[in-house]
Parts: sequence; C-alpha cells; structure tokens
Amino acid sequence: MSEPPVARVDPAPRWTPIWLVPIVALAVALFLGWQAWGARGTTITIAFPEGFGLKAGDTLRHRGIVAGEVSQVAYTAELDGVTVDLVLDQGAIDLARVGSRFWVVRPSFGWAGITGLETLIGDRYLAVLPGDGPAQRHFVGLDQPPIAEALQPGLDITLEGEARGSLSPGSPVTFRRIQVGSVLAISLASDGRSVQVSARVRQEYAALVQPGTKFWETSGLGLDVGITGASFHLESLESLVRGGVSLATPAGPGERVSTGHRFTLHDRPEPAWLDWRPSVPIGHSQLPVGSPVPHPRRASLSWTEGRLWDDTEVREGWVLAVPGALLCPADLLEIPEDAHEGSVSLELGGVRISLDAQGPEVQTPQAGLGLVSLPEGLDVEPWPRSMQRVPENGPEDCVLVLDPGSPPLSLAPGGFEATDDGWLIDGSLPVDQRWHGAPALARVDGRLVGVVLVDSSGARVIPLQRPLP
Repeated sequence: MSEPPVARVDPAPRWTPIWLVPIVALAVALFLGWQAWGARGTTITIAFPEGFGLKAGDTLRHRGIVAGEVSQVAYTAELDGVTVDLVLDQGAIDLARVGSRFWVVRPSFGWAGITGLETLIGDRYLAVLPGDGPAQRHFVGLDQPPIAEALQPGLDITLEGEARGSLSPGSPVTFRRIQVGSVLAISLASDGRSVQVSARVRQEYAALVQPGTKFWETSGLGLDVGITGASFHLESLESLVRGGVSLATPAGPGERVSTGHRFTLHDRPEPAWLDWRPSVPIGHSQLPVGSPVPHPRRASLSWTEGRLWDDTEVREGWVLAVPGALLCPADLLEIPEDAHEGSVSLELGGVRISLDAQGPEVQTPQAGLGLVSLPEGLDVEPWPRSMQRVPENGPEDCVLVLDPGSPPLSLAPGGFEATDDGWLIDGSLPVDQRWHGAPALARVDGRLVGVVLVDSSGARVIPLQRPLP
C-alpha cells in the first residue's frame, strides 16, 4: 500500500515587489511636501490706517511682477486700523527689510495728478519700495505713494507764500523747465499769517540754490492782455495739472545755502529773473557734492564696403571732449580694411569728421583709446585735465555716465577683475554695447579714471595711464 501524499508548507517570503508601491508613494509624498514647504514663502504683516478695498487674494507687485499675495485682511484689536498678512514669494523675500515702504495702489484723482487707473476695473494691489536694512517682518504702510525726492538725499528748504495756490505734495520744483526737486509738504505757519512749503532739491542740483535765488509759483497757464489782444501761454502740462515751483539764480559767484534756509515764494517772476544765466556746476548724487558731470556725445563711425553692391556699415559709441581733442574708443577712429576709399567718417552732434588720408590726425595714446582733433563747429565743453586722474591701486568704486537723459551706473570694486587689458566688468552686470566709450568717474573725487570698452570678449574699463590729451 502506497504512502499518502504529504503536503509541503513553504513560508511566505518576507519581501515582495508589491511593497515597492507604498514605499515609492511615501517617497513622492515626502518630496512634494518638502518642495511645498520650501516654496511657501515668508509671511509679513503690514499695518494700514484703512483697508482701501484690499482683500485676500490681492497681490504685491514690484517692477510690474507679482511678488506676493495677501492671505488675510483684519481689524486691529483696537479697531483703529487694519492689518494685512502678506505671503512673499520665495524669490521676493529680500523685499522684507528695514526701510521697505508698502502702500495700496488705488485710483487717485486730484491736483497731484491721476494715478492707479488700472485699479478702476481691476483689483487693488500693494506696491513696495525696497529697503536695504536687515530682515523685518512687521511694517507700517503708507496711506499715499511716497514722493521720490523724500527718499533721496538733497537740500531741504522752506518757501513762504501768501496762499497755497495749486501746489500739492509731489509738485515739481523746476529750473529752466527741468525738474530739480519736489514739494514735500504744505502747511500754515505757526501764526497762521502765511503758508509754508517744504521742498527738497536733489543733491546734484543743490548748487543752484544760493542766498539770491528767487522762487515763484507756476500754475502752468498764463494770460497776457495788451492793446493788440490777449494771448495764453502754457508752462507745461504737468504744472497745469499739479502746480509747481520755478527758481532762478543770479549770475556770478554765490554761496551755497544750508538745509532749512527760508525763501519767499512769489506769485510771479520779475522779467529780470528770467534773463539770469548762472554758470553753476551740476553734479550727481553718487558723486561728491558739487562735482561736475561730463556730457559725452553719441558718435557713429560709418563706411561703405562691398564689391557687387555697396553696403553701409555703422559702428557706434560715446565720445568725450578733452582740451583740443575728442577721446573715444580706438575702434571709432580705425579705418576698416574693406572700406571704400574716402567713405569713412565719424559723425556726432551734426558734425562730420572725415577719416581718410586727408583727414585730421588720429592718435592712440594707449591701447584701446584714440584721440582726434576737436573739429570746428562742435559746441562742447572740454573735460579739463584737472578732472582726470591715473588710478594707482587697481579697480576703484566708479560711476559710469552717458548723456544727461540716461541714469548713471555705479560699479563697486568687487564688480571688476584686474587684467592686463584693464578692469574686466562682471558679466552679470548690465554693461552692454550701449556703454561703449562711456566715461568712468571715481566716486571718491569725481575725476575721470578710465573709459569703458565693450567688444565680443565682454566689457572692461581702460584705466588712464596719464591725463589726456
């Protein structure tokens, strides 16, 4: 008789591939949670006197880009204001620093102008002017946008007039119809007999204000009536809407005034004031007080080349007048190899300088820089030798300047790398082809220490080896 079969019992394995599913799911969940935690941003609190229609979901915008979102708007414990909880995006955390100013952008109509029109049909939003202090999480918001001049160094003066007129905070202070400052505040004098206007003149224009300077209100619209009829004149559209203050300074040497100096605010100018033509050095806020600023001219080198048909080529850069000559990048004075004879010329300020064999003498005082004789008919004021200097200890803290309508660029020594070809500018800095030939001034004394050259290898400052020419 055969033995009955015997069952064999094998123990189940402790590990099977099916366990990979929950493990992978747990790992993915942990990774997504960690990623969400790192991208959650930073929450700050801003106190405002009113909510101005702000609500949860509204945004913070800086330079036209969303930088955060309002998570909550609530009353303060005393019900005398509101607090706004704002979650900053991860890349905008540096906006939460001491000195940052926040305000609600909303429609505003008045003598100060019309602003915030986009919020008439859209949501309100927060704007910010970044500070530069240490990190901070609690702020007091502004009930009005800040006035630009109030945040910059300058000369504070007080103007005393009989009435407010059309002035308001933010109204421009102008010289020859160019804004040099702003009205900061308007109030009654302590005895109520006059109106006091607090104004700030930008630091670079402070030399314009002297003891003999005259100020008057400009409403923008004038009416002259005579025997031949009536005529209107418009100062500017801005002064018509916002009001403004104009100033005039007499010719001749004059002392500079200090902060707090008081002037009379006249209703209208006397004819003699409008004829004053003072010669006053206009500087820049990034340079020592009273330092002049050079005004380079945009120049273009043009030439014709080609065999089957002619093509006109152009190379552009900046040219600075020095005593008796023009200082510029050497490539603006070089004759290209394929250029047709007699077709090469340098043009600037409506003056054409031929660079053929019969043209003016061209010099190369040092590698990368060129000099050409100052042509007749070009109305420029040369940059003096006394305002040039040879740098001695490598790269310096510099300010690069272009024409008066372009903002200068400040470069710290850490933005340079000293090489045999000059001070190589960090490629992450915004120095591109449009800066080719720009003067570089030392911030410590405002003197010319080099010229910017930009080519395919990058941008660099060529330091002067001697005063030019």
